[in-house]
Amino acid sequence: MAVSLRDARGSDEDQRWIQAVYPEYLDELGAVSHPTDTGVFPIYGEHGSREAELLARWFRDDRSHPLLILDDGRPGGFALVSRPLMPSPARDGFDFRMAEFYIRHAYRRRGMGRAAAALIFSRFSGRWEVSEALPNKGAVAFWRQTVLAYTEGHYDERVRDGEVRQYFISAKPVRRP
Repeated sequence: MAVSLRDARGSDEDQRWIQAVYPEYLDELGAVSHPTDTGVFPIYGEHGSREAELLARWFRDDRSHPLLILDDGRPGGFALVSRPLMPSPARDGFDFRMAEFYIRHAYRRRGMGRAAAALIFSRFSGRWEVSEALPNKGAVAFWRQTVLAYTEGHYDERVRDGEVRQYFISAKPVRRP
């Protein structure tokens, strides 16, 4: 397995792939929420055509970085890295946020997600925030393990507003001869 990333803005085909897979992602997120939740995870189609608007914004906004996650050159997932309007100097301020991250079922449990996350963190060096909704136990476990491994334990975690949030600093990988 050779995991790589591709900027999804560079290809209409990549954008169409993400648009086609996005309903799967929303369905999975909706399945982990409870009727008493605040609607963090919408059911696909719940907002009418807003999903199309949201995805179109990913590809227009210079603060968002839509990425295709590839396994041996084949799309297996996507990620959206976002930057805040104005970076905050506050302790929990961040330069980059993992806004969306999805690996299709056929590509899971093989290390693809962890490898992709490490590539993404190294590609965008700076202060990071990764957050997961508390009811999404699988995502919480995945991100705790992934951030712990990437940072070698040098991160901060807080739980607030129904989310688990990891904060850490990434650096570009050192190139060795």
